[in-house]
Amino acid sequence: MMRARRGFSLLEAIVGVAIATAFVGAIAVFASNLGDTRARLGRSAAELETADAVFAEVERACATAVVDDARLGAGIAGNESSLSLVRCAVGLGEGRDELLSDRSMVRVEFDGARGRIALARGSLRDELPAPVRAMRVRYLADDGWVDAFDSAEHGAFPALLEVSIWFERGEASAAEAPQPPAEVEGDAAPAEETRADRVRVFRIAGAPRIDPLAIRRLREERGP
Repeated sequence: MMRARRGFSLLEAIVGVAIATAFVGAIAVFASNLGDTRARLGRSAAELETADAVFAEVERACATAVVDDARLGAGIAGNESSLSLVRCAVGLGEGRDELLSDRSMVRVEFDGARGRIALARGSLRDELPAPVRAMRVRYLADDGWVDAFDSAEHGAFPALLEVSIWFERGEASAAEAPQPPAEVEGDAAPAEETRADRVRVFRIAGAPRIDPLAIRRLREERGP
């Protein structure tokens, strides 16, 4: 005796569709989260690469910087958004560098329109990968932090260089993130809400010494 074949009931079909929908939804959420995680990791890697490239270049130049050079000009010169450094190094004949000279120049430049930092060595210019919202360079002179400096005019290096970078992280994060200070009054350190994403302070070989009281005051201004 043959038994009649039984199909799915309406309730069973509805349950099956609900399970399949939930499964597809879970996969979509997982894929979306995975994509977001990969994007965050890629952004973090680009930011790390950008900051490390800038800081390594400035640190290397500060180790052998010269106050003034007859051909290349001031050893350390710049403003809030750009910095040029002349150091003792073998020139490779790029731009203003003479072939096999004993001086080389490097520039760190922030292009606000493009939102990128570039490193320029002679005629070579490398644009770094991470989107940048702002970069600020400060120079510690005799009268405190200043936003421009020229070692040829002063006949000496600044006591310290400070480079701060604020990264651009999309419209939503940019709206939530603090804006960098447009201006710093006197020796006041930036307020807590304007703290940069990456900051590095550099000591130039041969720069004027900083007395202990000034160091203590600087640490208090920077905070923990």
